[in-house]
Amino acid sequence: MLAEIILQQHIKIMGKIESHSIFGNYSQTENKVTSAFLQILKIGGTEFIGKVISQLDDIEFPSSEINIVTQEKENKNIYDGLLECNFAFRVLVESKIQSEKINKTQLDGLLANASNPNDYIIYITTDNKKPEILKNYEKIYWSNWKNILEILQELNPKTEPINFLIYEFEKYLDFLNLLEVVNDEQRVQIAAGSYGEPIALKYNFYACQNHRTSRDSKYLAFYNNRGIHSLFEIVEGPINDYILSSNIELNEYLKIYEPNYSEKDKRQYYKLKLISDSLNIKHNGKNKKGKRTAYTMGVFRYTTIEKINSAKTTDDL
Repeated sequence: MLAEIILQQHIKIMGKIESHSIFGNYSQTENKVTSAFLQILKIGGTEFIGKVISQLDDIEFPSSEINIVTQEKENKNIYDGLLECNFAFRVLVESKIQSEKINKTQLDGLLANASNPNDYIIYITTDNKKPEILKNYEKIYWSNWKNILEILQELNPKTEPINFLIYEFEKYLDFLNLLEVVNDEQRVQIAAGSYGEPIALKYNFYACQNHRTSRDSKYLAFYNNRGIHSLFEIVEGPINDYILSSNIELNEYLKIYEPNYSEKDKRQYYKLKLISDSLNIKHNGKNKKGKRTAYTMGVFRYTTIEKINSAKTTDDL
């Protein structure tokens, strides 16, 4: 009954955001992605959870009911998820959606929470191989998001709603570019550019909402006028809490475009260097009703410099 209610709720959401994943395309935070993964495990049930976890390494759950918790706080540390059996056998879940972004202090806190003999940690990242910082800990079992999806697909019992959720999870990971591990030096960040692109072309900078989630990238491109037409190298940034008026190079910009700018209006700032303003990557995206949809949808998209240099449409990215 619960599964049917959840499925109906998901179908309603699908109607609102049309062809996008039910998990939502408007947030790129680790807890959203991890929550989606744990949601699939919860609906799959105890036996399915045990099979998924055992595929990650040699962790084997006791044959008892598994409780799932998201965003658990313990000893002043918050981890993304928790799987536990009778409060005696626990698996802590932590994840990252940016490569090599493991915080040593956070990791130490996570290990302190997993101090019991039957405590384990599953650490999910975007990296191609296990990060060096995790290699010296026996209790830590590592995976990347691509491997997580492959395990879910392989073990999928092909029943609803779990089959539906795994399909949607793949769409969500693909939207966030978590299925193709890319070196930061090759990554191109794509931003909505109806305002930002003309400013970048004239003043060699880009500023957006403060503390906006982004991945380390060497390049920045803009989606504007139904396509991608310019490419920049990110010389500096992103820098959060940036006060535009503190930069004398932006005096002309502020005088013309933001004469009432206040120091309270802090931004996320990028200093840019133009590489090309002659790209012609068209966007042909349409929804189910045949209406054109924007490529960026209010969030950053990502691709590689290799794809940018060869793409003819956004479908190639």
